[in-house]
Amino acid sequence: MVNKGRKRNSRLHRMDQKGRVAIPFSIRRDLRYGELLYLTKGLDPCIYVYTEEEWKKLIARFEEASLGKTSVRKKIRKIMGEVEEVEIDPQGRIRIPSHLAQYAGLEDQCFFARMPRWFEIWNPERYREYMEESEDEEEIEEFPL
Repeated sequence: MVNKGRKRNSRLHRMDQKGRVAIPFSIRRDLRYGELLYLTKGLDPCIYVYTEEEWKKLIARFEEASLGKTSVRKKIRKIMGEVEEVEIDPQGRIRIPSHLAQYAGLEDQCFFARMPRWFEIWNPERYREYMEESEDEEEIEEFPL
């Protein structure tokens, strides 16, 4: 369930008319003002956000990938094809380019989800629907915790 409270660590933040959104403190504390972040289309209907360090690691993995497979090339194109480099401003905000906001269905609210090597920005309603759809017990059982 999306946290609709206005706590400091809330993962739900409002995007302003200029496309800027504050990164939640729980994520931002691991980042620094002026740091470059890489925003790109996610494999799910969201935006993936990578630090420069993680972006370089991802590029290295892509360079080692088997480019003979169509599915691998498509995945690389989707992630690298529309990447945008953005900087964290002094208020801890980033500007989300309009084409990425449109892809993720972002309007006024953004939901932030932390992943092991990146974080994601979702339309809150899409996130809720996606999580409800993906609650297949077999899928969950296959993932070792």
